[in-house]
Amino acid sequence: MRTTSLTLPLSVAALAAVLAGCAADVAPNPEAAAVRTDTQPSEQDREWMKTIHQGNLSEVQAGRLAMGKGTTKQVKSVGKMLVEDHTKLGTKVTQAAAQLGIELPTSPSKAQRAEVARLQEVTGQDFDQDFLSGMIKAHKEALAATKTEVSKGANPTVKALAGTVQQSLQQHLNALKKAQAG
Repeated sequence: MRTTSLTLPLSVAALAAVLAGCAADVAPNPEAAAVRTDTQPSEQDREWMKTIHQGNLSEVQAGRLAMGKGTTKQVKSVGKMLVEDHTKLGTKVTQAAAQLGIELPTSPSKAQRAEVARLQEVTGQDFDQDFLSGMIKAHKEALAATKTEVSKGANPTVKALAGTVQQSLQQHLNALKKAQAG
């Protein structure tokens, strides 16, 4: 019985000595600690994700309106592009937010809802003009916010997503301007 009671303390002491020896052989890695803190989204990251998500929701609604109410092929086509692309972007933003523990709004902002409601009341060429000018303005604002996220964001996942979004927003803005001119 006495042998058993000495074996446990000796085993613990031997394990402690081995672990201490292993720790001495491993150089501290400051980058490992930095990786853990970098994964935490900053306030900039969180706000951009919320804003861009609301924009996606709003532009899908506006795009659907354009598909149904647009008077030209260009307006209908741009509306379809907005629905398809912002639905895909919305999925990516939602997945990234879930992964990072960021809670996203469930609807567009009050101003965005008011703009969609206003577009529902307008018809004909007035709709086309209002839709295009409203979407150009919204895309310019979203593009500016996205460029800020790319340059000032902290979380690598959010910044990479912003880079993808930036390309899409620029393509949309170009298509909207072309439709407005054409």
